[in-house]
Amino acid sequence: MSEVVEFRMHDAEGGVIGLDSLLALVPDNEWVWSVLDFDGIGQGPAGLGYAEFRQRTAASSQGYVMSWAQVREFATGVRQFFDLQLVAARERRLLDRERFAAGDFAGCPLVLTASDSTWWTVEIDADTEGASVLAAGLRARYGAENR
Repeated sequence: MSEVVEFRMHDAEGGVIGLDSLLALVPDNEWVWSVLDFDGIGQGPAGLGYAEFRQRTAASSQGYVMSWAQVREFATGVRQFFDLQLVAARERRLLDRERFAAGDFAGCPLVLTASDSTWWTVEIDADTEGASVLAAGLRARYGAENR
């Protein structure tokens, strides 16, 4: 069972809510992070250009895999996300693009999705420590609603 929180990507003042802002609410962790889909403006991780990052993301059955420190660095390098699917898994072996495409995110504490430069969706696994605190933090900060 998971809790899904959805909110607009643009705040009341017209500013863009970035991934770095969302990740600031997530406690430090040892999860394995993977970008499965990306379109946006900014720098890819490890200094990769936009096209090379998209190619590496699409070419791997596990997506572009990163640590917590690397995903936070990536988040600060992107000015805007048009589309993104970012998954946190408890173990690297759980990263499987085909399984995720079928909607099976078992073993994934978080799934963050940016859609069409308009919406953020955060799916939080109920078994994740602090899940209710994270969901409450998202609702409080962004006026998010449960879906």
